[in-house]
Amino acid sequence: MEKVLDRIWLFFSSVKLTIVLLLVLGIAMGYGTWIETVYSNGAARILVYRTWWFDTLTILLALNLIGCTLRRAPYYVHQIPWLSTHVALLLIMAASLITNRFGMQGQMVILEGSTENTFGLEQLDFENWDTMVGEERTLPFGVHCVAFDQVMYPGTGMTSLFKSHVIVDDPGNPETIEWDVILNHPLVYKGYKISQASWIDLQDGRQATVLGVSYDPGIPYMYAGGILLVLSMTGIIFLKPWLRRKFPPKPRDGHLPLAEETEMTAELLDETSNRKEGALV
Repeated sequence: MEKVLDRIWLFFSSVKLTIVLLLVLGIAMGYGTWIETVYSNGAARILVYRTWWFDTLTILLALNLIGCTLRRAPYYVHQIPWLSTHVALLLIMAASLITNRFGMQGQMVILEGSTENTFGLEQLDFENWDTMVGEERTLPFGVHCVAFDQVMYPGTGMTSLFKSHVIVDDPGNPETIEWDVILNHPLVYKGYKISQASWIDLQDGRQATVLGVSYDPGIPYMYAGGILLVLSMTGIIFLKPWLRRKFPPKPRDGHLPLAEETEMTAELLDETSNRKEGALV
């Protein structure tokens, strides 16, 4: 039983597994980029990034990263930036999993002068790979469209700008929130991002605005991981050499208490011996 557990541990802490997983993830992301270019962002999300197999690859990579990190224990002071880099990568992978499992993406249609608090989740039409509106979800607030403006290029029938002037209808918030929803200028409220997507010309001459709705609970973890990753990489370049001089590594007696005569024990003993020799030189 111990040999089986050692082999499982050796498998998940192997750098070879890291290389294989990164190659597979690279191919998967390349496939997702191709779908996004040829069809749409929604098709790439549904067919690649929010699938069970992509999450499985992410989880395997996270377990492999944890294994590789623990395998280097006990740690030296100068390895702190390296350790924080691994923590940052784990936060980014956790953010990806949270977004894929709990995030939502959809659209809502609002007539001028009307209020709406439901939106349809995006789903894929597998006949032509186009995204369409599917199952409805309810927002914890309403969106009232005061007016929809469409600005044309002078002398042409081409649209240069379209925007929706909206008011947030939230009974629990006495403050009036007004916003001009324009491309790249979304309304962000209670974790939901309302962005301008398109519009619909109705037969009675009125217009309806089409707003994109997204909910991404993984964003805070993504920001935290990204900031920590930048700080950690900076620490590896500038702080690690100073820490190594200030706190020079010292040889340590003993090794991890693993079962004897196993493949992993021999490999770790070799690493420990080499580390001691390198520290003494």
